[in-house]
Amino acid sequence: MKFSDLLNSKESILVASLPENSVEYAKAAIENGADAIKLHVNLKHRVTGKVHETWTKVREVARAIKSELDCCTGIVPGAETMAGSDEIEDMEACGLSFFDVYIDYCPVYLLKSSMSKMLALNYTYTPSMVKGLAKLNADAIEISIIDPSDYGSSLRAMDLLRYSEIIEQTDLPCFLPTQKKISNSEIKTLVDLGFRGLIIGPIVTGSDLISFSKAVRSFSEVLKS
Repeated sequence: MKFSDLLNSKESILVASLPENSVEYAKAAIENGADAIKLHVNLKHRVTGKVHETWTKVREVARAIKSELDCCTGIVPGAETMAGSDEIEDMEACGLSFFDVYIDYCPVYLLKSSMSKMLALNYTYTPSMVKGLAKLNADAIEISIIDPSDYGSSLRAMDLLRYSEIIEQTDLPCFLPTQKKISNSEIKTLVDLGFRGLIIGPIVTGSDLISFSKAVRSFSEVLKS
């Protein structure tokens, strides 16, 4: 299934951000209820500190995931260092159907990709940017607006107000990454606020395979109930 198919469905969407680029973690995510998985290249993860490899090193993993699981797969193609246009084309040829990237790091050639485009706002965003994302042909928005110094803290009313402000300004589907330590009891509140889906990562899943698998299943059960 492609990401565009998920967006065209009526169900809430669960994206699992993999702690490492591997078939093992991808399989655990899908078997435990994730609708899509997300790989990473060319960056150091802010939460885990893990340095993710170049596309050249991840390419065969992506091909194996396509061959063995045929699941909806996306990628963060970089940050300060970004995958080149040829690599982006190769990602699509290997079965990736969407990318997710901060607008701060998104080169213009990425906007021309035929993969679905999830553009992420960070904590320095201004409200005036939101409507402009549609003009950049974004297919979805990641509302990644928590200051890194506040990662892992509890969800607060102020966060909900800021999320709501963005959601109300756009018709694009909005996704929330787990920069805050979101609990199962808060999922319905976020869906009711207007989020199309959640992107769960190490703050709520942990990095080892067992805790990751349990967290994906737990979030999936609540989100799909």
